[in-house]
Amino acid sequence: MESVSILQIVSGFKPATDGMGDFARLLGDKLWRTHRIRSHFLVYNKPQTAFDATEIAPNTISYPAEATPEAWLAEARALIQKQNLRFALLHYGAYAYSKTGNPARFCRAVGEVASQLDLLTFFHENYASGPPWKRAFWTRHEQKNSVSLLQRASKVAFTSNARFVAMLNPTQPPGRPLIRVPIFSNMGEPPALTPLSERKRQMVVFGQLPTRMRLYKARTTLESLCRLLRIESIVDVGSGDGHQIPASIAGVAVRRAGWLDEAQVSALMADSVAGVIGYWPDVWEKSGVIAAYQAHALLPIFVPFMKRSFPEPAYVPYVEIKDLERLRGADGTVPDDIAQAIVDKSHDYYIANQSLDCCAQVIASCILS
Repeated sequence: MESVSILQIVSGFKPATDGMGDFARLLGDKLWRTHRIRSHFLVYNKPQTAFDATEIAPNTISYPAEATPEAWLAEARALIQKQNLRFALLHYGAYAYSKTGNPARFCRAVGEVASQLDLLTFFHENYASGPPWKRAFWTRHEQKNSVSLLQRASKVAFTSNARFVAMLNPTQPPGRPLIRVPIFSNMGEPPALTPLSERKRQMVVFGQLPTRMRLYKARTTLESLCRLLRIESIVDVGSGDGHQIPASIAGVAVRRAGWLDEAQVSALMADSVAGVIGYWPDVWEKSGVIAAYQAHALLPIFVPFMKRSFPEPAYVPYVEIKDLERLRGADGTVPDDIAQAIVDKSHDYYIANQSLDCCAQVIASCILS
């Protein structure tokens, strides 16, 4: 099979913590191994700690001289001249390339690259909104215009969930596909998994600190979960100052694990019975945390941060506490066989609809068609 080379554009990359960078790195590895599509990663923000590029070989990596649209465009032009690139895959978020949420200059630079390469854009985020005393209120117009510019420049657009599709549809150019691709697990996809009965009675709280802290504020929910699932320990995983994280919940100790690498997180999840996340129900498909819970076949528990605005789809591969309360037995806990049945169905759904292989297949088909 003849190889094809693409430019993957990301805001950050390993060893820095960057969800889009991790997504792009794993996707790039899969594209090469299964479709002979080689990636060169052009990373907008250079990490302070050097990255060993042999880790991603034969894929390659470079950075602009500084994190500005002008320096980024200069590096992109140099790469196009030096390498036989045919496509560019942009991983986009309004704040990824501008900390103030002013992406217009960067998006115009991407538009210039799109005049030389076929552009594909994955909209991980679209545009923000907020009240007048928030910056997002004043940057929303620029962010919406920037999204429209990228849509016009892109041969194909991708996004992860129904809400984002609805946001993008009004400005999606005719004849340009807009494809929904749920986010896969950035923490790996173990090929062999043990049943819940052989794991520790351990619950994982994983994700960004603000999301985890919102979850801890729903303390009564966590207390109920500990009782329903006979949880004996809780492990808090993620970066950030954890001084406000409780020492215990319902008498169950909370262990602050802090930041862990992918292999450590994967090993922890593979030996836990449940994972819990507080999130927004209309955009759950963009959560790499939920995907990681599914991929590791632990019970994915969802605490909604707001009411659902979009109709609930036919199937969601997670449970809420109200579901678990309906399933509890005479002793007030959820029987292991019932929990295992939920986990099996959730994991099967992930493999069929959300896995790295699924994502790579969709994106490769757009590149190789």
